[in-house]
Amino acid sequence: MGTTMKHSLKRPLSAVGLHGFCLALAMTVTVTAQPQGYTIADLGTLGGIRSSAYGLNNRGHVVGHSETSEGNIHAFLYEGATMIDLGTLGGRSSYAYRINDAGIIVGRAENEAGLYRAFFTRSGSPMVDIGLLDLGFQEFSTALGINMRGHIVGYRHQPGDHMTAHNRVFRFIDNRTEDLGTFGGEDGVVTAINDAGQMVGSFGTEPHADYADRRAFITTTAGVGIPLGTLGGRVSVALDLNDAGEAAGNAQTPTGQYHGFVYRSATLIDIGTLPGGKQSFAHGINRPGDVVGSADSGETLRAVIYRDGALTDLNTYLAASAGWVLNEARAINDSGQIVGTGLINGQQHAFLLSPRRGR
Repeated sequence: MGTTMKHSLKRPLSAVGLHGFCLALAMTVTVTAQPQGYTIADLGTLGGIRSSAYGLNNRGHVVGHSETSEGNIHAFLYEGATMIDLGTLGGRSSYAYRINDAGIIVGRAENEAGLYRAFFTRSGSPMVDIGLLDLGFQEFSTALGINMRGHIVGYRHQPGDHMTAHNRVFRFIDNRTEDLGTFGGEDGVVTAINDAGQMVGSFGTEPHADYADRRAFITTTAGVGIPLGTLGGRVSVALDLNDAGEAAGNAQTPTGQYHGFVYRSATLIDIGTLPGGKQSFAHGINRPGDVVGSADSGETLRAVIYRDGALTDLNTYLAASAGWVLNEARAINDSGQIVGTGLINGQQHAFLLSPRRGR
């Protein structure tokens, strides 16, 4: 289990320095052989009972959120076998979703007024409230994606008629926040951005309505949205993409069940389900095109990987003596490391899988 540390955030990370800091770090990614199994690291908690991992970079640094000893939820960074508390914007809660290879972290955090605001930060620096930098939006906002160039994307609530709220996409680039609208719908969300500037997300035909039709999309490098279609149902959402423009997400089938998908070569590919199960979910994709997520096995939710056209339960790579039940895989980096959430000794903890390689 990783150790826990309450970290003092002292070094400032200015908005001006974000772009330069990201470009200063250049990494060469080597794609290695297929894994023969995995070692697993329990990332621990910030003093509470639960933790969840959502993102990692190619250096093996992990972000997510954890319960603290006071019962609050705080964003964390896991590096050097240590879980670091990233704090908040003055409120009780925060959540981290992505980290790029330069170590810039994005997510949402509660401020003193109790509102969730999009932020960026890195280890040793206080959180920066993105919404205050340019557009000055005061309502809910969250940052969900960041690329190596330091471009950040997310969405915010725009107040509407009849007590409704429209989600509108924003992009933070070159120390400036841009409102990108809704990409053709009444409600728009962007969840990821690659190094070429392509984005993925979804738009709905009715604002703030869970039952509305929703369509996944990917943008061109010029920012034009291209719908990805569906798997025969009313809803599709894209959650991640790689630098080749391949995307991962979820879509309803004609029977209303959700299946994970991968979008490549202009085709939406159903990743299928596990034996005995009816649903699957895809959350992350890496440069080689491997997809991770979760699927039900008829009884429990299991973390899965989709590779070479086959969906595999990640629990089958672990020895029974490991004591884990891996429920959900959220992200995979280019060397094949995977993060997610599982049960260990009956408690929900974040995990990091690292592949063993064959000779």
